[in-house]
Amino acid sequence: MGSTVVKTRRLTKRYPAVTAVDSVDLAVESGEILGLVGPNGAGKTTLLRMLSTLLPPSDGVVEILGVDIRRDPLEVKRHVGYLPDFFNLYGDLKLWEMLHFFAEVYGVPSDMVERRVAEVLDYVDLAYKRDDYAKNLSRGMTQRLGLATLLVRDSEMLLLDEPASGLDPVARIGLRNVLKRLAGEGKTIIISSHILTELDDFCTHVAFMDHGALKAHDKISEIQRGKCEEILVSLRVLDGGDSVPGALDGMDGVSIVSKNDGLFKIAVNGGLPEVAKLNKALVAAGVDVVELREERAGLEDIFMDLTGDGKEGAA
Repeated sequence: MGSTVVKTRRLTKRYPAVTAVDSVDLAVESGEILGLVGPNGAGKTTLLRMLSTLLPPSDGVVEILGVDIRRDPLEVKRHVGYLPDFFNLYGDLKLWEMLHFFAEVYGVPSDMVERRVAEVLDYVDLAYKRDDYAKNLSRGMTQRLGLATLLVRDSEMLLLDEPASGLDPVARIGLRNVLKRLAGEGKTIIISSHILTELDDFCTHVAFMDHGALKAHDKISEIQRGKCEEILVSLRVLDGGDSVPGALDGMDGVSIVSKNDGLFKIAVNGGLPEVAKLNKALVAAGVDVVELREERAGLEDIFMDLTGDGKEGAA
């Protein structure tokens, strides 16, 4: 387990007519890619803005790398990079000029600026565009350039608000690969989205928000397994599977949900040890097993289960 980068306790943001973030307790470790997911208006952007020190909390505590954001916001800003959903870049600057500007604003030593700019452009695969003007970039390239403005000063934590919004599949994959590489190098990333399928196979952890409240937070694998009272197993056999029901006789908590031409869906109570027993019983009965795997619930299914109806929140 890495060191704790983000820790909040009862973090709350109130407005006169609504509570946008409601008593959120959250801990994020170094190297995590946390998907902050929920419908539009769930409070995701408000939470990110508080973590970035751009928005003061109404109540609660936020610590970034052990520093209380209220006591020393400038120290927090040195370590955190925030990229909003919609951001303005200086379109009449060339890419290298843009990054030079951000490097100087963020206090990168003058003798390191040129090298940092070259490294970052290469990192986000925009080195071949270094002499192009920012206004001529595609949406996907603009998102990568926005990310580069954070990397040029080597931010330890990245807060990204809907970074994949409006990207085509190729651009989304490119952005995903860059973020995975950053996490592998120890960067901590919190990325928000209201499109759950964008994050399903990308984040290491997930936090569900609805109506300003945090509904669940854990590793994706754990939250997928934990929301199911039973494990659903997909079983494929060579023949028609006539011998499968007999192989399961006497096994408590195991039932066939469906069968279709050698493909079975089997519900197993009792966790993975019972799945292992199921596999042994099939082999002992002489069933020719081609595939046996656990089926995981998708993030959309889990979110609907947690919130009831998935209706939009209030902030």
